Amino acid sequence: MNTLTSIKRIGIALILALLSSTLLFGQRNRELPTDAQIQQRLPQGVTFIPNIAYREGNDAWKLDLAMPDSNDGPPRPAIVFIHGGGWRNGDKRANAFLKPTIDYAANGYVCITVNYRMLGETNIVSCVEDVKNAVRWLRAHAEKYNVDPDRIGATGNSAGAHLSVMLGLAPNSKDLEGDGPYQDQSSAVQAVAASATPASFLFPMSDRGKANLDRIKAGEPIPDRMKNSPFFESEAIRTLVSPITHASADAPPMLLYHEQSDATVDVKHSDRLVAALRTAGAKDVSYMLFGDGSGHGVFQRNIATTEPLREAFFQRTLGAE
Repeated sequence: MNTLTSIKRIGIALILALLSSTLLFGQRNRELPTDAQIQQRLPQGVTFIPNIAYREGNDAWKLDLAMPDSNDGPPRPAIVFIHGGGWRNGDKRANAFLKPTIDYAANGYVCITVNYRMLGETNIVSCVEDVKNAVRWLRAHAEKYNVDPDRIGATGNSAGAHLSVMLGLAPNSKDLEGDGPYQDQSSAVQAVAASATPASFLFPMSDRGKANLDRIKAGEPIPDRMKNSPFFESEAIRTLVSPITHASADAPPMLLYHEQSDATVDVKHSDRLVAALRTAGAKDVSYMLFGDGSGHGVFQRNIATTEPLREAFFQRTLGAE
């Protein structure tokens, strides 16, 4: 394994890890497996149900579900996989999300991998609203899919990490639930594993992001690629969708990864989020800081270490039968 610097700032003595992936570029549905291809590759004992609408009216409101074939036995824990891609790109069927969705189903979990509306079509608030809607859908269908509604986890990288952490830290915020269905259900999750997490929109994402903001403040035009950026929302919205705003003693078990050289999401984001959680009195937060140059792809580039640790984290916090 590459040189590793591990810093545990709060939480239990055991440092565990999470799912993440590198940013996903390109448009949705680009070079993604078809339903038939996925069915052909399923391991024995896993059922895969594609493209379930968790809300009607937009093709983005879809999820894929994988679960053990048998519904016998007590309700199972569930995991929500949320893709990254800067809130602009990516898809639920990218390998870094689809593969663990199926792998964890083979190990006794009910798993969903979720699409959501993206910037360009909507704003950052709607991204949060959509993943919350997906969790509410899962709880509303808990009996059908043999899910324990009190054992749901969420995980993602980068933009997906932001959305996962928001599920954990802002579980039932009336300003973030949106107007989707299943409002009688909670959007809370009981464990979060997040890699390269954007923790706040009140300070730049990176040195590159700071330079872009400085150019805008100087009166230069906003490039098309930056339009709909969360950083150009009102301060009230930027505060609302910043995980660090919602840090509290009630935070669920949380596992955060970052790499010191990350040029996409500066390591200060995780540093400050962990500090905020510690100050608030959160009881179970682990922080693994890598120093191996793997940057924004820290999880995938260290997967021989990170994957087993993530499995152990969810086993500890959610417990598969």
